[in-house]
Amino acid sequence: MKNKLLFPRICRPIGFILLPLSVWLLTSNYEFSFLKTPTKFNLSNNNLTDEFAITGIIISLLMIAFSKLKHEDEYVKHIRLQSLQISVYVNYAVFLLMTFMVYGANYLGVLLYNTLTILVFFVLVFNFNLYIKPRFSKSQTS
Repeated sequence: MKNKLLFPRICRPIGFILLPLSVWLLTSNYEFSFLKTPTKFNLSNNNLTDEFAITGIIISLLMIAFSKLKHEDEYVKHIRLQSLQISVYVNYAVFLLMTFMVYGANYLGVLLYNTLTILVFFVLVFNFNLYIKPRFSKSQTS
């Protein structure tokens, strides 16, 4: 059975290229001058570089997580579903933990980064279960 909701295979390498660029843009203090909002729309001068960086991170993680693999079969479909379930559990466990540990304005940052963690956990768990775990089981039986 074919899954029609997956991105084409070419999106995965594009996501791997876009992700470090977007993370660097978010963590550095670099700002593009053409993304500065005019003062007539906003009382403070705001630069939209951070917003575009977060958008790039989300799009690249989606491209990495939900692109077709070379061999899509029932095993990959099962691993994808299992990884999504584990990542949701871990995401909400981290979210509940941070709810009791972070207060005030910093909590808004926790909410922002919590939207990204479900995709990060999914990519990590999916790739671990798909590529690394079978190698561990082969080396243990030998």
